[in-house]
Amino acid sequence: MNFKALITLSFASILMVSCQPNAAEKKDNGLQEVRLDAQASNADIVRLPISADGKMDATNMAKIEFDAINHDFGSITEGSTTKHIFKFKNTGAVPLVIADIQTSCGCTVPDWQRAPIAVGATSEVKVQFNSEGKDGVQEKAIRVIANTLPNETTLMLSGKVVPK
Repeated sequence: MNFKALITLSFASILMVSCQPNAAEKKDNGLQEVRLDAQASNADIVRLPISADGKMDATNMAKIEFDAINHDFGSITEGSTTKHIFKFKNTGAVPLVIADIQTSCGCTVPDWQRAPIAVGATSEVKVQFNSEGKDGVQEKAIRVIANTLPNETTLMLSGKVVPK
């Protein structure tokens, strides 16, 4: 290849690369259509209410409203198990997704619906407390983490365990 052809080829390559749009020039408004079907994941419908300019918009969020956030199971004998159901409703504008439920003790086990809960729909958090090895007054926190604002709601299960 001669020198003149090499210069021409180099110039053409530089021209082709410089004509490609770069990432900064691409326009993307950040909006994406979300379809709630079998292919949608929970991450597809979670929205963050804070924009880049720091303003908060909570109008298009899920909202969880429990019938009651505290339950006193009274007195039970050590070694027995008690159960309670915390009922709630999604009163927000988008489907509600419970990402996780954490308890303050391994003796308290939660169970909940993993699928998104539609706007206006009701559901429940079932909690089972095993009093084996416990004695006296017990207070167990159940932290519900969801796509709500605030993203955490704490439920309380309390009562007294009487020794055998």
